[in-house]
Amino acid sequence: MKKITTLLIYLLLLPFAFSAPTVNCEESLPQPINVLANPAMEPAPEWSLDYRLLLLSETITQKDAVKVYPNPVNRKDELNISLRGAGKKYLSFYDITGKMVKQVVTEKNAVALSVADLGVGVYILNVKSASLQTTKKVIIR
Repeated sequence: MKKITTLLIYLLLLPFAFSAPTVNCEESLPQPINVLANPAMEPAPEWSLDYRLLLLSETITQKDAVKVYPNPVNRKDELNISLRGAGKKYLSFYDITGKMVKQVVTEKNAVALSVADLGVGVYILNVKSASLQTTKKVIIR
């Protein structure tokens, strides 16, 4: 009897499990368009699958927008960084304590940096531009 009662409660609450409260953040987040389900071309609701897939695709695109090679890199070698997009790009290296140890500003899409001034260890490369911001782990041997 207890299992049946629990099951009935779950079934009654199931419609409420998929209704999340909406937050007004339309200014900061992109609005996907579901052409198949919405021929009027209205933005998809924040809880929709189209919206979540759009956010996921933007995250994947940002991760692929920066390539760092070779990784790990030897101190005597150069670290090559290829970037997508136009405009100024800020490359900041942080050590494991969070202290910025090196910063480079460039407008180029391919950069070769000397890492001889950095010690052996693990660093976080933070890349910022007008259209993207992402981080990469860089290992220096």
